[in-house]
Amino acid sequence: MNPALKVLAPAANLGAFREFAVLARERHNLVYEMTCRDVLDRYAGQALGAGWVVAAPLLQMAVYVFAFTVLFASRLSAHGSKAEYVSFILAALAPWIAAAEVVGRAPTVVTASAGLVKQVVFPSEVLPLKITLGAAPNLVIGLVVVAVMAVLGGQARPLGWLLLPIPVLCLGAMLAGFAYFLGAIGVFLKDTKDIVAVLLSIGFFLHPIIYAPGVAPRALEIVFHLSPLSYVLWCFRDCLFYGGIVHPYVWAAAIALSAMIFAVGYRTFRMLRPMFGNLL
Repeated sequence: MNPALKVLAPAANLGAFREFAVLARERHNLVYEMTCRDVLDRYAGQALGAGWVVAAPLLQMAVYVFAFTVLFASRLSAHGSKAEYVSFILAALAPWIAAAEVVGRAPTVVTASAGLVKQVVFPSEVLPLKITLGAAPNLVIGLVVVAVMAVLGGQARPLGWLLLPIPVLCLGAMLAGFAYFLGAIGVFLKDTKDIVAVLLSIGFFLHPIIYAPGVAPRALEIVFHLSPLSYVLWCFRDCLFYGGIVHPYVWAAAIALSAMIFAVGYRTFRMLRPMFGNLL
């Protein structure tokens, strides 16, 4: 069977969820320990240490908000108060920051742990999972900021917050799928990390993050629909800004795409894993 068709086989992709459930049940302690170590090791030896786990996403969000509400406000916002525009941006910016972190690190997640991967007993499937879960602090901090801004600005919509578990799960599944896929491809194609870095820098402007309704050109709105991540960002915005399901088709697409991307990414990783040792 053609490798591409083999990866996309529906029955096998359903089996990927069963395999992953077994992995999560049997290796949950290892996943937890490696995730905690990954988060803390990134800032080890620095003056603020673990404080950067909180400070880094806050500073990043502050820079983006300043740039697009002060420097470029007249070009990127259409109507409404500045407080509304800030809430509008943050609702999609929080998940984007988490997504960019995972996707940016994914191409080297296997090669950076070559010593572990070469050990026959080590479950290399844990590596992409640890960086996906490692982005959780960024996401949580971002969501807290959005909630605080909404409360202070009198725009809090608690009913919409109750729907947040759905886009959070969709984002997690989608990012894990990307991490598995890019982690496996990165072993074979060393340029993957550089290609991804360029795509992320461009991708920020090609996703529905900073553009207020009615501002983005029609051609750009079509581009929004080409990225599976856009659908998840729209779901977050529905929850955090609009307070409910405004676009039902977006939610259906986000759930379907996240499941498909996870299954394809996980199965690609499992198919290529036997060759990792020879290339590392």
